[in-house]
Amino acid sequence: MSQGPTVRERRRLPAMDRAVDIGFAVLLLVCGARYFSRHDLDGAGIVALVLAVCSGVSYAIAVAGRRPGVSPARRGPAATASRQSTGILLATAFWLPLVVIAPSFGWCGFALFFAAHRVIRGRLALVVSAMIVVAVSVGLFLMSNGDDLGLVLGPFVGGMVLAYAYAALDRALDEQQVLIGQLVDTRAQLARSERDAGALAERERVASELHDTVVQSTATALLMLESDGLRAGASGSSVGEVRDALRASLIETRQMLHGLADPRSTGDSLAAALRAQTESAGADFAVSGVERRVSDQVAHALQRVVQEALTNARKHAAATSVHVTLTYFDSEVGVDIADDGIGFSPTKAAERSSKEAPVDVGSGGFGLRAMAWRVEALGGALTIESQVDEGTVIAAVVPTQLEES
Repeated sequence: MSQGPTVRERRRLPAMDRAVDIGFAVLLLVCGARYFSRHDLDGAGIVALVLAVCSGVSYAIAVAGRRPGVSPARRGPAATASRQSTGILLATAFWLPLVVIAPSFGWCGFALFFAAHRVIRGRLALVVSAMIVVAVSVGLFLMSNGDDLGLVLGPFVGGMVLAYAYAALDRALDEQQVLIGQLVDTRAQLARSERDAGALAERERVASELHDTVVQSTATALLMLESDGLRAGASGSSVGEVRDALRASLIETRQMLHGLADPRSTGDSLAAALRAQTESAGADFAVSGVERRVSDQVAHALQRVVQEALTNARKHAAATSVHVTLTYFDSEVGVDIADDGIGFSPTKAAERSSKEAPVDVGSGGFGLRAMAWRVEALGGALTIESQVDEGTVIAAVVPTQLEES
């Protein structure tokens, strides 16, 4: 498994590196020409020539270690970094005595300063920077015979300020890289959380669809099969009702498997759909406010809420009268389902539904959760008011989502 780039490698600036490399070569040649134009090639001159050549060759080895024609994968990141570090540090080591012997080579210190910070960091970088500055100062001190302290202190102070400024910049870049890494990790975690939340929402949607359609029709068929009439001897009409209920359950199951249970426009208005749904259940229906078109998602959710409430009123509440009211507000639309049944305790129902299996037809607990989930998923609110022997009122209010005309 290949290692990722280091912090220093990620923020490398190839153009700046090339400028520093070319600058060192040019300065070395210019400084050498200046020195040897004024000094004979004997004694100290020979030593200076040898040190200058060794410094230049060492630097060339470091530059060759990152030549663009060879990919990092072939030459190896570790080997390349080691060659660069060794070459530049050797070039600096040969240059240090050179600048003391021949202060004319002091100008090469600018390029060596930046080249050294390219491959080393931390305290070692400060030490190397200080050695470069001290070497230049010593060379200038010897050249002036100690008579010009300004010539010595100027480069010394300027070099130290530059060294500490570069170190501060280095730390700031490291902190920036750490922050970027944290942001990348946070973004990845957020993406995973969004995927998990999406999967959970889809499971809730499928569960509520199953409860509102397949489970309800299957439960109806099961109740028919367990009735006393069918045990004693089923009539043709009773068997036909069971067969029709099971066939409807099979059709709804196939629709769920093919994704056909998603909300789609039926061509009818919400009021017309709810009226037909309510009257087929033997309940009363009324509309309040100015009727207008709403999005398919809102219509689908309110239809499912009404369906579940009507089913609970018929199966569990033993209600004799059920009233459904569709209300259009300025920016919301809501439904109220009121019955005169036996009522229940919403708190106890919520506690019971959290402990029971997700699809428990008898308790009605998951049905209440499914209604709340549908409404809250659209930014609305579901309210349940009920007391034992005093009936139940279920109210759902959802922000209006107008479709584009």
